[in-house]
Amino acid sequence: MDSELPSKEQLATQAVDGRPITQSAAATIAAAESDMTGRGPIKGGPAATAQSLHDRQENFLAAADEVAHKNAEEITKEDAAKVQHFEARALGHPGGKDSFGAHVQSIADHNAQTKASEN
Repeated sequence: MDSELPSKEQLATQAVDGRPITQSAAATIAAAESDMTGRGPIKGGPAATAQSLHDRQENFLAAADEVAHKNAEEITKEDAAKVQHFEARALGHPGGKDSFGAHVQSIADHNAQTKASEN
C-alpha cells in the first residue's frame, strides 16, 4: 500500500479520537486507490474504511442534532439509546461517562423519574 494513503488503523484511531473524516478526505483516498490499482478503490481498503467511518460519524451527528433540538424535558430513554447506539458506532466502542450519549441518558433518566413521580 502506498505510504501516502492512511492505513485503516490510522483512520480508525482518527475516528476514535473524535476527529472527523470528511467526505472530501474519503474521496481523495478513493481517487488515490483508483490511481494505484487502475480499476477503482480496494474492497475493504482505506477508502472503504474512510467512507464507512465518515458515514458512521454523520449518522451520530444527525442523531445528536435531532436530540439537541428538543426541549430537555422531551428527551426520552429511546432518544438516549439512539444517540448512544450511533455514538458507539462512530467511535468503535461505547462512549464513556462524560460522552454526549451519557449526558443524554442522564437527562432521559431524570425525565423518566420526574414523570413517574407525577403519576
